[in-house]
Amino acid sequence: MIAGIAYRSLAACVAVAAFATVASAADTTETTSAPTRRHIIDEARFEVSGSLGTKSDFESGVFLTPSLFFDPFGSEGRQGFDKAFHPRLFLSANLSVAGEADQLMGGFSWKFPLLGPTFVDLGVGGALTDASLKDGGDRGPGVGSHLLFHEYLTFGVNLDERWSLTTTIRHSSNADFASPNSGLTYGGIGVGRKF
Repeated sequence: MIAGIAYRSLAACVAVAAFATVASAADTTETTSAPTRRHIIDEARFEVSGSLGTKSDFESGVFLTPSLFFDPFGSEGRQGFDKAFHPRLFLSANLSVAGEADQLMGGFSWKFPLLGPTFVDLGVGGALTDASLKDGGDRGPGVGSHLLFHEYLTFGVNLDERWSLTTTIRHSSNADFASPNSGLTYGGIGVGRKF
């Protein structure tokens, strides 16, 4: 009970931080004469998604996914193998509006430019979920463990130097370290804001 309350509180904090960051960014104007400064938060994204699971893995309803990205290793501007050793860090929450499984996710992220304004973003890490452990539970499919592996793939287009539109596929599972191993898989669209 206490762990569930702590989990939801932390997930709500991530959601509020991402909302506040994106909302405040929309109201700021920048001048060309202002000195360049590093921000603690490199990027904030907000996505709306749905379950891509089939049959017993399907979750109903909409999921809200705020994400914060940090760049403590100086990933931006690096190329090739050098970028592989300088990932960004991410912290995300996947919050169900229909009482299905919630997740708190974090890990490493690599963002690469493609053609023109397009980019791809790959992320790997872990997830903490309140999903049902056994099949037939009341919070999503049975995942066998509250601690899961997590990965995502995002394709995006930069609208300008700050704003982007994204489409993301996310997956979390226990990689067969526990039984059952029904995965939590989502697809969604979103908006991002660089700082």
